[in-house]
Amino acid sequence: MELIGVLVLCLILGIIIRKRGDNTMDTLSKGCGCFSFLFFLVVAFIIWMLMEGY
Repeated sequence: MELIGVLVLCLILGIIIRKRGDNTMDTLSKGCGCFSFLFFLVVAFIIWMLMEGY
């Protein structure tokens, strides 16, 4: 069930950043790439905060 939620989130994110004329798989691919980048960015920020001692 969580997988479906993540895919829907990626699809919505892909719709925001897609180009005109992209099909559904292109949109989902862009959304998953952007979601992965944002996820790793947040994880890196949390690790940095823990190392700095905030």
